[in-house]
Amino acid sequence: MAIIVLPEEVVARIAAGEAVERPASAVKELIENAIDAGASSLRVESVAGGKQLIRVSDNGAGIPALEIELAFKRHATSKLRATEDLQDLSTLGFRGEALASIAAVSQTTIITRHRDDPMGISLRLNGGQIDHQRPIGAPAGTVVAVENLFFNTPARLKFLKADRTEKRNIHGVVTRYAMAYPHIAFTLKQDEREQFRSSGRGDLADVVAAVFGRAQFKRMIPIESSSPARIGQAAIALRGYASLPDLTRSDRSRIVLFVNGRAIQDNALSHAVTGAYEGMIKSGAFPFAVLLISTPTDFVDVNVHPTKAQVRFREPGQVFSTVQRSLRQALLEADPDEYTADQWRADGFTNETINYRPPAPAFAGTAEEDSFHDADLGYIPETADAPAKPRTLPILRVVGQIGAMYIVAEGPAGLYLIDQNAAHERILYEQICEEQRAGSPLAETVNDSQTVLLSPEHDMLLGECAEVLSQLGFEIETFGPHTYVFRALPRIIASSRLADSFPRILEHLSRKDKGIHNRIEAAMAALAAVAAVKSGQILSLEEMRTLVAQLERCASPFASPSGNTALIRLTREQLALEFRRG
Repeated sequence: MAIIVLPEEVVARIAAGEAVERPASAVKELIENAIDAGASSLRVESVAGGKQLIRVSDNGAGIPALEIELAFKRHATSKLRATEDLQDLSTLGFRGEALASIAAVSQTTIITRHRDDPMGISLRLNGGQIDHQRPIGAPAGTVVAVENLFFNTPARLKFLKADRTEKRNIHGVVTRYAMAYPHIAFTLKQDEREQFRSSGRGDLADVVAAVFGRAQFKRMIPIESSSPARIGQAAIALRGYASLPDLTRSDRSRIVLFVNGRAIQDNALSHAVTGAYEGMIKSGAFPFAVLLISTPTDFVDVNVHPTKAQVRFREPGQVFSTVQRSLRQALLEADPDEYTADQWRADGFTNETINYRPPAPAFAGTAEEDSFHDADLGYIPETADAPAKPRTLPILRVVGQIGAMYIVAEGPAGLYLIDQNAAHERILYEQICEEQRAGSPLAETVNDSQTVLLSPEHDMLLGECAEVLSQLGFEIETFGPHTYVFRALPRIIASSRLADSFPRILEHLSRKDKGIHNRIEAAMAALAAVAAVKSGQILSLEEMRTLVAQLERCASPFASPSGNTALIRLTREQLALEFRRG
C-alpha cells in the first residue's frame, strides 16, 4: 500500500481520540479552559452520562468575536507563543487541541462574549465543520454545548461504559477541580438533577467536606508544609487534608493529587502517600487524601501526555520525600486521645497499630477481656447448634484468639487460623442468600426511623443501586438535598448506625469483587461486609465457638464473598517440619 498524507478530517479524529477519551475528558478540557479564562463561577451539565449532552458555562473573559473560528483550529492557543514558553507554563491549557478535538467528534455549539465586546457570537460545528455563525446577545463568558459525542466515531462510542459509570467519571472530574480551586463556585447537574455544588468562598475544608461527606471529613486532618529553595532544590509548598488511620477504603480512588492546580496521576506520589501510613493501616487499605502541591513552573514538565494528566518533575525524589515526610509528621502529631478506642479499632485496626494499650493475654475468657469487650454481637447466635447443612469442614476445637483478629482452632488434620472478619462475612452472606432464595422476608420496619445525609458521590451511588436495595428490604424516602429517611431495613443491619454503615454499603456495591456475578449478589455481599465482626474486635469463647461451628457448614468456607482468605490450615506435617521433627 502506498504512503499518503492523511486527510485533515482523519487527522482531526485521530487527535480527538488522544485528547478526548470519554465524556469526562471533554468536561475536563472545558473546565480547564474556563479556569484559564478567569471564571469565578462554573456550571457543568450532562445528559446520559455526557453521551447525549455536555454543557459547560462560565463567567470568564470570553472569546473575542473575531477569534471564535480560530479557537476551533488545531494548535490554536492564546497561552503559548514559543518553545521556551513550555518551560514556564502557568495555564492549564497550552496545546491548542481541546476545542478542535471535541468539535471533531461531536455537534458543538459555543455562545461567547468577550467582556470588552458589545455583542456575543454563536457558532455551531458538526463534526468539526462550521454549520453557522451569528451574533447574539449574551453575558460575558462562555457556554459550550457538546451534543452526541462520538457520533461519527462509532467504534469509540461502542467502548464507552454504562451511563452511570460515565456520570461518576464526570462527577469525579468536577469535584476534583472544585477542591483544587475552592475560590471558584462549581455546580454539577446530571440528568436534570443537581449532584454537587461548592460555594466558591475559597475555603478548601468546605469543599473537601462537600465532596467526601461531613462524617468522613471529621476523620481528616489538615496538611500544611513548605520548604524554601536550596542549592539543587526547588521551593515546594504542600497543603490539603488527609484521613486519620481509621478512615480508609479498598482502593486509591480517594487519593487526589494536584500540581500547580493541575490534576495529575502519579504512581510514585500515590506510593508516597500510602507509605506515610506504614504501620498505621492494614494491608490493602488506602487513605483519603487531597494534596495540592505548588512548585516553580520550571521545576515540572507538563508536556508529557495529550491528556496533561501526567507530569515529570526535575527532582522527583524531592517531591516524593516532601509529600511523605509532611504527611507522616502530621499523622504522628495528631492526638489519638481525641478518639475512643472503639473508633480506632473499627475496620481492622489492632491495639498495637494505634498504640492503644492492649489487654493481656489476647485470648478470650479472661478478666481483661470482660473489661475491653467491644460492640454488641447479638447477630452471632448464643449457642453453637449446627444448622442442618452438609459439613464442609471437620469439627474444630477453638483454642483462642490472636490480636483480636484471628481465631485459632485445632482439627484432626492440624492447626487452623481463621480470619474472624472474612469468616463472618462468608457466614452472613450465605445466610442472606438462603433467605432470599427461600423468599423469606429480609427486612423489618424500624420504629425510630433514621435520617442520613449522604455525600454527593454516595447520593449518586444510591440512585444507581436503589432498585436492588429495595429488593433486599430497604424502604428509603427523600427527605431533602442528599438526605434520606429509612422506614425499613434488612434485619441484619437494623440496629446499626446508618450514618456510618449505609455509605459503606454503597461503596461495597460500587466495587467489582471476584466471585460476585450480579447486583443482587453484590448487595448481599455488601450487607454481610458491613454487619460482620470486625478485625480488632475481641470475642468471647462462646462467640468464637459459634462462629467456627457456622463456618464448618458454609458451602465455601475458605474465602469471604469479596475473595479475602477466611481460613488457613497448617497440617501436622507442616508443623513438624517447622519444628524440625521427622
